Amino acid sequence: MSRVTMPLVGRRILPVLLAVGLALPAAATPAFAAEAPEPAPTSDLQPTSDNEIGDLGTATVADGTDYPGNPELEAALVADEDRRLTEVRTVASMVRWRNLDVKTAYRLSAGSAYSLVLTSRDEAYTVESLLELAPQTFVRQPDGSFLLSEHLVVQNGATLDLSEPGGLELKLASDAKGFVSIVNYGGTLKLSGSEGNPVSIRSWDRDKGTDDTLTDDGRAYIRSIGGQVALNYVELSQMGFWSGRTGGLSLTGTDRPSTGTLATFGRDVKAGVEALNGAQSPDSPQAPVDGVLPAGELPLPDVDLTDPTYSYVSASISDTVIDGNAFGLFIANANGVDIKDTKVRGSLADGMVMHRYVTNAAVGKTESSGNAGDGFVLSRATTGIVLSEVTARDNRRNGISIEGQPLANGPSATGISLGRYGNNSVANSTAAGNGRYGIEVIGGDNVGVHANNITGNTMGIVVRDGARNVSVVGNQLRDQVSQGIAVRDTVLDATVSGNIVDGGEIGIYVRDSIADVGRNTLTGLTNHGITIVGATEGTSIAQNTIAGKGPSAVDSRRSENITVTGNTTSAWNDTTPWLIALKNFFQPLTVLWLLLAMIVVFTAIKGAGRSRDKKHPYEDKVPLTVITGSTTGGRRTAGLGL
Repeated sequence: MSRVTMPLVGRRILPVLLAVGLALPAAATPAFAAEAPEPAPTSDLQPTSDNEIGDLGTATVADGTDYPGNPELEAALVADEDRRLTEVRTVASMVRWRNLDVKTAYRLSAGSAYSLVLTSRDEAYTVESLLELAPQTFVRQPDGSFLLSEHLVVQNGATLDLSEPGGLELKLASDAKGFVSIVNYGGTLKLSGSEGNPVSIRSWDRDKGTDDTLTDDGRAYIRSIGGQVALNYVELSQMGFWSGRTGGLSLTGTDRPSTGTLATFGRDVKAGVEALNGAQSPDSPQAPVDGVLPAGELPLPDVDLTDPTYSYVSASISDTVIDGNAFGLFIANANGVDIKDTKVRGSLADGMVMHRYVTNAAVGKTESSGNAGDGFVLSRATTGIVLSEVTARDNRRNGISIEGQPLANGPSATGISLGRYGNNSVANSTAAGNGRYGIEVIGGDNVGVHANNITGNTMGIVVRDGARNVSVVGNQLRDQVSQGIAVRDTVLDATVSGNIVDGGEIGIYVRDSIADVGRNTLTGLTNHGITIVGATEGTSIAQNTIAGKGPSAVDSRRSENITVTGNTTSAWNDTTPWLIALKNFFQPLTVLWLLLAMIVVFTAIKGAGRSRDKKHPYEDKVPLTVITGSTTGGRRTAGLGL
């Protein structure tokens, strides 16, 4: 019997099919690994205890750019200011301890300059009061402005009121000879002008006759430590240096001295204070005492010392412009701060900073723009902050940053709580043209980002680092460079709903987090409408309308156990390249089944071709009867002769 043989073509095709079948599974890399690379890492720089000056200052501009001053020298100047204020405070404490009844302003020669201390009285200190108390250091200039060339300290129970409805220009000496400050130490500071006639306060270089724009030798500043502050129609420009508390306009609450400091300095000044208060006759001049000098003609009259109130600062600021400060407005340890109709611009670091323990603050109709760091910062340990109708524009880093992580993650030297912070919100606001993110939420609980306009940032809204119960609802995001909304890095219970995202590479990006993403409208995207990556079990993607072009409207193949339902993607133009489409199709298991099917089909086709010319298998064999000439029924014989 002959062997059934395969034609030459068949013998060549089958090895090729086998080779292809073995090669494709190895080469079939999942297409999504090539079509949607991970976004380029961004610089998530944030303040830590290692890069802060003391407890109320930040060491570097947030985005890492060089600070335009002299860090070492300015840090030393901050320390000098701390020592000077400690001396001022300690003298006041000695008065309380010794029950000394000092009822008028006095002067301290602490640090490199005099400090005029305004003590408690019913009547407010005004421009006229300062002209009388400091005729050599508070001087009217030929142009009608005033030049202050010594520090002012407002004690508890005292009020410094520099309100002038017709406007006021105050120049604070600030140059190579030194700088001055106005520090409210538990009292009340009032600055008020009127529309078109503001109270203008600026640092002033006496040698150059212009604003002091250099920070390397320090710069004049205003600070409130406890007490109350009211600013209305005020312009502040080119003030402050290096730290938040000396950054320009600082509302920093209390900062108690150590008991050791009080005791040491108290022993040095106790005798002088008592002598100054009791050894003078009414008509005899007072002799100067080391460290304590009277107000008036240097170095003359009376002395008063009161204990500052150690409490949170409260403030009301409206219709104010802050331009060119180191930190535009720096707030810490504050309760009940109300800011509205204010502009902060051109700061050397961040614009408006709520640094630590700020509660129940409201910021409305306020703009922070052109700052070297963030526009608005709600740092850790702030809670109950409402930003409404604010604008963060053209800042070098973020428009708005909201931080809520614990101040410590374990036992610490200060024994601080591990609690998280939150209950903050930003609504009806604008973040446009910022160098990094429009709004960034870093950790924290119960944060609301609602009805904001986010335009032209690198990324629109970013929620990250374990934030919980964050609501991103009703925002309009246009023309972000990369992602419209990103929820990433262990965020839990986030809601992303009712947002409109137009333009950018990816509309909504979720990585290693759990979020409900629903009823969003995404248009004009160039890569994916929604991308879900990593550990996202429990995430829901539902009822979103997605339009644009790219590999896929919803990229969810790098995640598991999520719900994707009810999304409208009819306006999505799939631009998947043919090679990626081929790789998507030729997955390993698909290739194996396809190979088996091809073998079956090939065998069937080959068999069908042979059946059309089928021959009897033994047709080439001659029957025996032909040879013998006989049959089975009637036997014939031959060769027997019978």
